[in-house]
Order: sequence, then structure tokens, then C-alpha cells
Amino acid sequence: MFELYIPENLEFRDYLAIVQTARTFADGYDQKDAERLRAVLGPVIEVDYRLITETIPIRTYTPDEFIAEFLSPKLLGNEKLLTQHFLGQCYIKSASRDEIVVVWQQNAGHGRWIEDSDPLRKQVDKTNDGKSYMQQRFTNLEGRWKITGLRPSLLYEIGNFNEVVLGQEVQ
Repeated sequence: MFELYIPENLEFRDYLAIVQTARTFADGYDQKDAERLRAVLGPVIEVDYRLITETIPIRTYTPDEFIAEFLSPKLLGNEKLLTQHFLGQCYIKSASRDEIVVVWQQNAGHGRWIEDSDPLRKQVDKTNDGKSYMQQRFTNLEGRWKITGLRPSLLYEIGNFNEVVLGQEVQ
């Protein structure tokens, strides 16, 4: 039987902090901005993307390692790749003074920019949209909430992730 979890010890300022942190993280991806990502990442980030793609195994990163991999030209740092990560309603799975685990509804849109198109309109010729849940673990480090864990789970996708994001043609 499902029992709705209502955190009794979550203060509103902490809720606002994790919302701002999650949004800054998504903006860091979409704007290819390493400093935004660095500002919200904990000293160690455990990443489990196995339920999205087999190309990214479960792994633990430092912020610099995470940024180097995820904002690399092979992934989201590809200048021909445009992304937008929308976070919808969240479900708080657990909350304590030191750790909050949240699952967001997520829509991750990816488009491969047509290089000769109008730079203001950024037209794309290939797209991939992933509908998923994104579980994020936030840890309170010296009064600041930082992301220390990521675990998305894919509901479905439109288009081919490997073709659009990784530039690998579909066989």
C-alpha cells in the first residue's frame, strides 16, 4: 500500500534552496556553464544513469571530473547540441537536516543545431526528447545544499539519443 510521505522537518528555506540548486544545475547543463555546475555540486557526486543510457555507467565523480565528462564535446558540451532540461513537480522521498532526496518530473529536450541556420533561431534537424524522473540527492555542506547524487529513470523518449546527442548514426 502506498503511503504518502510528508516531511515533518523540512524548512521552507531548505525547500527553496534545493529548488534553486536543481534549477541552477539544469541551467548549467543547458547553457554549457561549468561555473554554474561547480556552484551546486558537492565534493563527490554519485551518478547512476544506467536507466537512461548504457553509455554512462554508475560512477562517482569530483566536480571537475563531472564537468569534464558531461560538458565535454562528446556529450552536452557539443556546440551543435542544444538542450533544455525542464523540472516539473517534485516528490520529496526523504528529508533530514543533512540530506534531502527529491524525485523531479523531467523533460530533457535535445536538438542538433543546423550549422548554417540563423544563429538567432537555432534551427535543428534532429531531436530527442526524454521523459523521465530525476532523483537528486542534496547534502547540507556547511549550510549550503549541494547535489551529491543523480539517478534518472527513463519513462520514454522521442527520437534517438545516440544519434542526436552522441552524433552516432542509427544502424
